[in-house]
Amino acid sequence: MISPLLHDDPHTVGPFRILARLGGGGMGTVYLARSAGGRTVAVKTLHTRLASDTTLRTRFRLETDAARVIGSGHGAAVVDADPQAPVPWLATEYVLGPPLDAAVEAGGPLPEPAVRALGASLAAGLEQLHRSEVVHRDLKPSNILVTAQGPRIIDFGIARAFGDEHLTSVGSAMGTPAFMSPEQAAGLEHAAAGDVFALAGVLVFAATGLGPFGGGAPTDLLYRVRFGEPDLGGVPEPLRPLLVRCLAKDPAHRPSTTELCTALGDAGGAPGDRGGFADLLPDAVLREIARRSDEVWREPPHRLPPPVPAEAPRAEAAPVPGVSRRRLLYVAGGALLGGGILGGGGWALLGGSGDEEGGAKKKDAVDRPKPPTQMWSAAMWCPDSGGEVMRVGRNLAMRAGIVLCGINAESGETTWQANVAETWRSATEDARVYALRGHKEKAASLALCEVSQTNGELGKPLVELSSFAGKEQYSQLLCVADGIAYLVARSASGKRWYLIAADLESGKERWRRQVEGPQAEGLPPALCGTVVGSRVVLCGSPRTDSKFIRLSAYDKAHGRQLWELSETFEGAPPSRLVTDDRNLYLGAEHLTARRLSDGELEWLFGTGRDVGDSAGEERRYGAPVVHDGVVYCVEADRGLIAVDAASGTLNWQEKGLSGRKNTRDVAPAIGKRYAYCADDKGLRAIDLRARQAVWTYETEPLFLTADAEGGRLYVRQEKRTVALPLA
Repeated sequence: MISPLLHDDPHTVGPFRILARLGGGGMGTVYLARSAGGRTVAVKTLHTRLASDTTLRTRFRLETDAARVIGSGHGAAVVDADPQAPVPWLATEYVLGPPLDAAVEAGGPLPEPAVRALGASLAAGLEQLHRSEVVHRDLKPSNILVTAQGPRIIDFGIARAFGDEHLTSVGSAMGTPAFMSPEQAAGLEHAAAGDVFALAGVLVFAATGLGPFGGGAPTDLLYRVRFGEPDLGGVPEPLRPLLVRCLAKDPAHRPSTTELCTALGDAGGAPGDRGGFADLLPDAVLREIARRSDEVWREPPHRLPPPVPAEAPRAEAAPVPGVSRRRLLYVAGGALLGGGILGGGGWALLGGSGDEEGGAKKKDAVDRPKPPTQMWSAAMWCPDSGGEVMRVGRNLAMRAGIVLCGINAESGETTWQANVAETWRSATEDARVYALRGHKEKAASLALCEVSQTNGELGKPLVELSSFAGKEQYSQLLCVADGIAYLVARSASGKRWYLIAADLESGKERWRRQVEGPQAEGLPPALCGTVVGSRVVLCGSPRTDSKFIRLSAYDKAHGRQLWELSETFEGAPPSRLVTDDRNLYLGAEHLTARRLSDGELEWLFGTGRDVGDSAGEERRYGAPVVHDGVVYCVEADRGLIAVDAASGTLNWQEKGLSGRKNTRDVAPAIGKRYAYCADDKGLRAIDLRARQAVWTYETEPLFLTADAEGGRLYVRQEKRTVALPLA
């Protein structure tokens, strides 16, 4: 993924001009670069602060040697390198193709012929490494690039020679838990047979979208790798016997890479023949390869400017008069309740409003944009949670007190009302609104109906599940995606709760999985849930006094649990999940990104940062929002920050903010020109180029919703909803 350079990234490395970032981590950064002759390369550098570490420099040199060994046939050809430079670097050919995990995310599990061809080629590449007495030690989907000509193995950062224990001693386990060998997980010698074990895990992932030992916490994974049996349920039957041998706990019982090449090539063509590899790939993967091929020749993104430190307040800036307000943080609904408000709100410019000496207006005030007027305002009671405005075709739906309302997007008029008392019993998809039948009705079975957008009545059940309790108040409609409804409900015969997928077209249940029931009075079993790609992701309901949330993910097709974990979480828990196609983002003590694939931490932002005085506040980082590859959230009372979603590095931070208390449980809303944030003085608009607030709207926002399609910003207050132009 190509992202902009940071202000302190180098302009050149060796003879190469640096164009953009490709990725980074704790050890170094990978850049997109170009030679004077026009050759495009990937340049990996060791972080400057680590360059004096002799062990890391040696490891970098070994990575360079391993990359030379595997060459261009099965890896990325080394173009140039200087492991002895003050900052060591390695330049390889730029491989046109996504990592295997991104390819599976784009096109789903690979068909059996593609898995065989993939495995035969990877086995041949490992065989080439092993002949030179080098083991990879970290073979995993993200270290395999899928090209039209075949897979390429990359990232030899922890590769080493056979028997070399100088860099990794017995008792230490380096690698990725989900794809480690049992001996590696135990901190023992990882030889060539260990790479075979990892290769089998990669092939299981390619065939099913899941690793052989599931996901979850690293300690749980390491235990299952060492002592558990692999799950090969979704693997094509002809491949299972071979993969069972590869995944043997005893390295002596695993086949060699030579045997693998033969076994995988027998049914899929000669292992060295990769001319038809592209013909075996799903169309979505080929489109992703083409997109990346096109992307590399586009104009590189502009280098990001240096972050501007927070400025002291300007002496001439008069404070904006505030209004008396009460604030109550109510954890039970995961919401922030506002008190008295001004009906439509009022606009107030930040910065001086008086005249300079001699009557001339301050240039600062003249240059600031004039605030817009509200487009409409509607009396609408906002619920404790689930108060986001939802687009339904050309109009809107929003939850208001004990009803669900349809709203004309142009005028703000209410067009229908549905009797759906609990916010967790309704959901939308495209131009349709769905709700669970009222729990006080006589029918005993659980029923899901479409809401009429003419009169608000619930139609005939699209799905009726007789084995689940229709009168259960806390049955929950999480979401509807691609015609499949995802619900959490209690069985009619007992107290067990289940996550259910139901087909709206056929009316039939697709699958169910048992989940934990409600943990607190007044809360449904899950605070929120969503579908991202091939996964259903849930945020579990804590007790009202808890300091954690429970996150879990399930395979959308079959309901198999992929991973589950508990996350320490200070403050009101989220009422919606913030995701892109790769990560889940949370703001609390830190701003974090967790991978949707396995729940593991992708990056953590905020360690060691001075965020000012947060006395009395439970969380330092507010509810985030992700927009165009950037995660936005407020950082204590220092203002808005923008963090790169891929790497977790700071792009910029708001400047000039002082004397305000950010409302951390209200996520920002992002437009093309402004970011909108809630604080104790109202709603402020932050210019995305100037990176400072330019006006304030006096109100007490509980929810902000940016509607890019309609060009509006919806501000939900306690008793009123206001529509403003989204700029």
